[in-house]
Amino acid sequence: MIDSNSKDIISTFENKKNFKLNQAYVATWKYLGLNSFNMDNYRLPQIEQYKEKYMDFNKEEFDGLTIVPTKDASRNECFCGCSSFKTATSVSKDFVRLAENGFNAGVFIKVPENKIVDSYLRLNFNLNKNNTTLIDNNIIVAEPNSKFTLVVDYITQDKETAAFHNGLTKVFAKEGSEVNVVKIQRMNDKSTHFDSNMALVEGNGKVNWVTIEIGSGINVTNYNSDLKGDHSSADIYSAYLVDGDRRQDIYYTTNHFGKESMSNMVIEGVLKDRARKIFKGNIDFKKGSSKSKGAQSEEVLLLDPTVKTDTVPMLLCHEEDVDGVHAASVGKIDENQLFYLMSRGLDDREAKKLVIEARFSPIFDRVPADDLKEFLSEELRRRLVNG
Repeated sequence: MIDSNSKDIISTFENKKNFKLNQAYVATWKYLGLNSFNMDNYRLPQIEQYKEKYMDFNKEEFDGLTIVPTKDASRNECFCGCSSFKTATSVSKDFVRLAENGFNAGVFIKVPENKIVDSYLRLNFNLNKNNTTLIDNNIIVAEPNSKFTLVVDYITQDKETAAFHNGLTKVFAKEGSEVNVVKIQRMNDKSTHFDSNMALVEGNGKVNWVTIEIGSGINVTNYNSDLKGDHSSADIYSAYLVDGDRRQDIYYTTNHFGKESMSNMVIEGVLKDRARKIFKGNIDFKKGSSKSKGAQSEEVLLLDPTVKTDTVPMLLCHEEDVDGVHAASVGKIDENQLFYLMSRGLDDREAKKLVIEARFSPIFDRVPADDLKEFLSEELRRRLVNG
């Protein structure tokens, strides 16, 4: 039996022929060079199916879960209770529609009630000359009192492939559940990366987002969490390194609906060379979200005078009895810290790397895959020490 919400979502997949999207125009993306971005080349039927195997997990550890490619999920009536995100203000609806209607990869995951999964499911999206376009549509449904972790790795296998990625991840965290989503983006400088993420969190549910962005020439990431139930919560832990001539646009929003809901955004960033970045962070306390708390903080280190960064935090409030705070710190590495480290025998680059690694480590430690944590540490050394 399929409910009305499921029928609406399934029809979206079945009516691809009605989908038409020519251009995206977003005023704040002018500096990215995207205002005349043409999406025609990334619509069905132009794009091919993603050819590489990307799901990596031990089936025995995930016994009882529904794990199927998203393209098969609608045929098997999997979309029970997956409603739309009408309040997802921080995502570009054009790119969301592209992922919903024209995806060539992705996974649907349903975690049964009371199922605690201690391991993690990993998606490895390797883009190369044979797979230059990835549009992934991922859906996670966590039934009451369940727990699940997803790790997604976006990577280009060479320096020459001009890859295009547009991703969409939707999380439905039901009563008392916990969902952890870890995303690492390490595509080459010739690639373009768009990623939209949305969570709907019911009472006592929790969603933890971990996002680490160290690649792609143009990088646009959006995270939107709707805290619908009382005592629900959503946290974002974000680290980014933008260097060379790369451009990055970050947009995070948490909408508080339920009473005593909690949210936290922790962002650590580093800019060097001629990089440019903008961060927009919103915490919106809706009517009825009394006694809720929301916080956001961003710390940015500027390693060169030629970089440019903009930070736009915002608190919106429709309730009186709430607690919202935001903080931003932008500047160079403390000279006293560098002097101390260099007096202990480190050169300038090694000292800077150590300071930056200390900031990033609490976020890197949230990555459950040891090989990815090791890569991130080595990549910091390559970018900051070896130049």
